[in-house]
Amino acid sequence: MSNKLSFVENISDKRNFVKNPHDYVILFKGNSITRHGFNELTIEKLGWDHISGMAASSSAYDYAHLFTKMVQKELLNRQVKLFFGRGGRPDLAIADVEAETALNPDLVIVQGGEHSACYTHVVNFESDYLKLISAIKDMPSQPQIIAIGIWNPRSRPEFATCTAKEYDECAKRIEKIQRQIATAMNICFVAVSPYENDFSNTGTGKNPEVRWHPNDNGMKCYSKAAFSAWKYCLNSIDTIGMKLT
Repeated sequence: MSNKLSFVENISDKRNFVKNPHDYVILFKGNSITRHGFNELTIEKLGWDHISGMAASSSAYDYAHLFTKMVQKELLNRQVKLFFGRGGRPDLAIADVEAETALNPDLVIVQGGEHSACYTHVVNFESDYLKLISAIKDMPSQPQIIAIGIWNPRSRPEFATCTAKEYDECAKRIEKIQRQIATAMNICFVAVSPYENDFSNTGTGKNPEVRWHPNDNGMKCYSKAAFSAWKYCLNSIDTIGMKLT
């Protein structure tokens, strides 16, 4: 994927965190859909001026915070805490997994694929993604893992200007790989492709690059799909590549 869409906010500072027995820790590793910061350039060029999943009106309405609130309502005797880890392409996201083990996460949400959807990076996506998921599975806390599939909206003509020309082709290859690895690694997979071309799920923002992202309604779809997967996996002893389609 070209770098037209975003930069990813600096990772959360985890060095001073001490988990207590009542904490339920969720670690989100994603790209701008999960968490996007802002600076003078994003304000000037994109009209983007706050920190949240991109195109959400605020962090309260992005999928990470919506999902966390849903989990908190389910786990009344736990204190649910969310952290944002290193994201982007899997070969970059893996860099901080060792440091992120200090969080002792109970759940890791891996959202991505968008930055690999070009000829340059798709060729290595399978091996890189497998290494990332394997590294997370090897964390001492043995976290549950939910993999969220790639976002590929084609419903608005302007979106063709936001990504590499081969994005559509590569995105389909990436989702297939994500599904296969989820099955092989026995983790939950959430497909967001059913929501990507619904007009109500995109189109918010002052710039096409922002409007490409899931808006408040799209974020709600992400959170509901992830929560359904979480409940399924939580209540299933053998969650072999669970796929929500």
